[in-house]
Amino acid sequence: MTFVSLPAPDLAGQIDFCWSSCVPMPAAEGLFREFLPDSGVHLVIRLSPSGGRMALLGPATEKASFELVPGATYLGVRFRTAQAPRLADLPAAELTDGHAEVLRIGRRPADAVMDELQSLPDLAARQRLLEPLLRWPAPPLVTNARCRNAARAVEARGGQLRVHDLAREAGLHVRSLERLLRAELGISPKRLIRLVRLRQVLGALHHGGYGTLADLAHACGYADQPHMVKDFRHLTGFAPSQERARRGAPLVAALTRIVHRHRT
Repeated sequence: MTFVSLPAPDLAGQIDFCWSSCVPMPAAEGLFREFLPDSGVHLVIRLSPSGGRMALLGPATEKASFELVPGATYLGVRFRTAQAPRLADLPAAELTDGHAEVLRIGRRPADAVMDELQSLPDLAARQRLLEPLLRWPAPPLVTNARCRNAARAVEARGGQLRVHDLAREAGLHVRSLERLLRAELGISPKRLIRLVRLRQVLGALHHGGYGTLADLAHACGYADQPHMVKDFRHLTGFAPSQERARRGAPLVAALTRIVHRHRT
């Protein structure tokens, strides 16, 4: 079971949500969590008797898999698009479709933080420990303020704007915006808008209350239901009407590119 909670109000502009999940003890080795395409960055922390690990998963332009340790507890923070702090020493664009080890968080070594997290009873207590560390004034992972503002504008509108509108708001020509986002995020403006809209659809499918799929397509800014279904299937590999779209589950085999293995 996965537990999700919202961040403290002063971190809401940077953090989308926090989550925690316990991995069951399967009969056989090999358990993976599928990550759907996402423009945000995830801090993923593994807590287990065999050892902890802290990794930063970059924006994903396609599906990917993350290997899980049976019996471990995972704790995560999803940072809003282009709003993550510099928890790893590399350019943000190099993190896209990949991951990096986190060795320090705030002013503390990652190992010490994980030891303390392991001793705490639940997500709420662990979140109370993590949030002050994330308030430490680390520089942003995405260094260009114009890029961060453009990403913030796309998220604020749920991806419901066109590339040339975003360029105009940013005070840039479309080609300049394209170069900026590719250099800073490793993602084109068009792909960024599609990924943000995908998150809107996934959120609505998870929470319900949207009526028909045609209603959902209209609410999320698609021209019609077939357009939404086509884009959703292209990005995820399945239809929004499938149960898989509403509820994630561990996989017994990696069906996609593996971005992180617990043994390496």
